[in-house]
Amino acid sequence: MGRYYFNVRRDETVFEDRTGIVLAGIVEAWEWAVKDALTLLREGSIDRADHHYWIEVCDSEHRAVVAFPIDRVTVQ
Repeated sequence: MGRYYFNVRRDETVFEDRTGIVLAGIVEAWEWAVKDALTLLREGSIDRADHHYWIEVCDSEHRAVVAFPIDRVTVQ
């Protein structure tokens, strides 16, 4: 178990997750990040036409352990 943080990057701007969530491990953190990306896409919360967005998963020390572009996530 560990606390993971899910930052959203828009171009050079970082929207930092200061709360985080406790999850069993990196696999669960990855799954959470994908669901978070899908939510942002479904809600229209991001403007993919004008900006590049990334989700950055950070560990309890706020070090990035995985990141991926939100536009690579498919909304179904």
